[in-house]
Amino acid sequence: MRRSMAVVFRVVFVRHGETNANKEHRIQGHLDIPLSSRGEKQATLAGKSLSEHKFSRAYASDLQRAYATCERILEQNTCGPPTIKEDAKLRERNFGSVEGLHIDEVKSMATAEGLTWPQYNPPGAETLGVLQERMVCFFKELCQSVFDKNKQARIDIIQENQNEDLVSGEKLQQLEEKDAVERILVVSHGAALKQLYAHFHKTLECPLPGDTDILSRISPNTGISEYVVQYSPKKYYLRCVRIHDENHLQGLS
Repeated sequence: MRRSMAVVFRVVFVRHGETNANKEHRIQGHLDIPLSSRGEKQATLAGKSLSEHKFSRAYASDLQRAYATCERILEQNTCGPPTIKEDAKLRERNFGSVEGLHIDEVKSMATAEGLTWPQYNPPGAETLGVLQERMVCFFKELCQSVFDKNKQARIDIIQENQNEDLVSGEKLQQLEEKDAVERILVVSHGAALKQLYAHFHKTLECPLPGDTDILSRISPNTGISEYVVQYSPKKYYLRCVRIHDENHLQGLS
């Protein structure tokens, strides 16, 4: 066995609030569409539910529906909220030629080619594999940034697997809140977050706290997912605290 240094931190992921395109079941992708009035209310309610979380950093997609959601969340924060950093890697999937179209129209296109909607890659669209690579790239860069910044707070861990290139959740350690050196807010999009969560729970084998079918679904608007991360440069583990949580929306008409 050999020892390695790691940091533990928390990440809170939130999908943006509702837009009129969401309400109308139209594909948005990279279309820059603002929040609807309901989406603004959702973001405010998400912010109230996270108001006592002391975030050290906040990241948002550069598309306005995500950035505005992040702004509204932090407006409710009572712990001295950080400045929002835009990152284009957090954008929604580029859906190519079908952006702006109704979902039923797109499903018909897929059927005409003998495919289901999840299997269909529209002309000019980003593939799911490329989308996942983009989101994982953001996450790994975030992990390394936290590791580099918090040298004094690193913990000594035993590397049970000599192959440090293997990233696996099989030996998941108990990750505790008291060890977290940062708490980070990330606001992104439905399809993008779905691919990131698939990486966490399928590739890294992070256990789910509930029904595994949840991975096949898109997060609800302003759905909150929270993870504790233990990271060293070539190995990391995650613990899922909650996924697609929308309890803050109870009572919203």
